[in-house]
Amino acid sequence: MKLNLLNLSALALLEIVILSSCVAGASGEQEISSDAGSEFESAKKQVAVNVAKVLEDLPPPSEIPYLLLQAGVDFNPAVINDISAEKIASYQPDESKAALNLGVYATDICYLASYEKSEIALNYIGECQKLAAPVGIADAIDYGIVARFESNMENKDSLSAIVNETMAKSGERLSELDEFNNAALLLAGSWIEGIYISTQIVDTYPVDLPEAARNLVLAELVKVIIDQKKSLNDLIKVMSNASHSEDVSAMITELEKIKVIYDEELTEVTTQIAENTGRFVLETSTLEKLAAEVKRLRTSIIE
Repeated sequence: MKLNLLNLSALALLEIVILSSCVAGASGEQEISSDAGSEFESAKKQVAVNVAKVLEDLPPPSEIPYLLLQAGVDFNPAVINDISAEKIASYQPDESKAALNLGVYATDICYLASYEKSEIALNYIGECQKLAAPVGIADAIDYGIVARFESNMENKDSLSAIVNETMAKSGERLSELDEFNNAALLLAGSWIEGIYISTQIVDTYPVDLPEAARNLVLAELVKVIIDQKKSLNDLIKVMSNASHSEDVSAMITELEKIKVIYDEELTEVTTQIAENTGRFVLETSTLEKLAAEVKRLRTSIIE
């Protein structure tokens, strides 16, 4: 799937601003020559190409919920972040916290919509309006979005598409404000919530099912989780390729810890799935460390 959460122009614009500042610092007060201007324009185009390559496979908020549904997994209300007035109020004063949790809620809303929990999803998207202003995207998450959501309650695919579109619109607005940090945290929050939901479902999957049926579903779930390794690498690359705030730096550090688990402990699982030898039997302990690390990070975001 293509990236819907962040508009490509937002990140391209950021890289261009950084490049521009470097040129300005090197030249001092001298005017840029026409040749230098031409080189700069060429560099801008290359930045856009590079960013496009990195972002091409990053998932929108709806991707993991959709994959869980396709794997035949039952809905589990315990895995989403509740949207109480107290929580929303605690997120509002801190724009980084608000941005992260908007990303979390985007995935939660798509999870709800995928399983036809439309009334609850509508309540979530309505409450998310209160976090839009601190992040700088009040005009992206407005009553028009709520109205569209409400008029499409019977179509879960349309509901997920509306969330993806809303987050894309959020990215566009943040690009206009040069607010890459908030855009990056939106994306990080959404990715983390998708992995959290997946690992928690594996961890709590019913043990009283027939072993063959249980292993079949769990194997599909593990594949969903393993397949997110590339999007994690792309996410870290995007966040690292630009100057960033202390909060974004801290999030990169946290994501790097998860990357280590993918690169080391889950490498063998990745190989076994790729080779498809038929001898691979999933144990719930396979994802134990990943689940614990993601849960710790997600808890620090939502509390």
